[in-house]
Amino acid sequence: MEITKTTVFSQIEETIANLSINITEDRKKVLQPLIDYIQNGVNNKELISLNFICTHNSRRSHLSQIWAQTLANYLNVPNIYCYSGGTEATAMNINVVETLI
Repeated sequence: MEITKTTVFSQIEETIANLSINITEDRKKVLQPLIDYIQNGVNNKELISLNFICTHNSRRSHLSQIWAQTLANYLNVPNIYCYSGGTEATAMNINVVETLI
């Protein structure tokens, strides 16, 4: 699959360009079912839903959702919709709010 990139805000694009991602072979094996799910959805032009869960749904899941959606859009991966959730109902952490503005 050829990757074409979407223009995003320059600071976000710079952050993406400077990402250094090192995934161990063991971790790649664990992630393979997720990779297959996404690739099959893309290949079949299906809706791809990703839900990021953390205990309180106040920080990690929100940031994971935002970055996953941003990267999917940036790399033009179609039909991906990202969500966040938690096992306990709490408010979004103010630091996340401040990071996003």
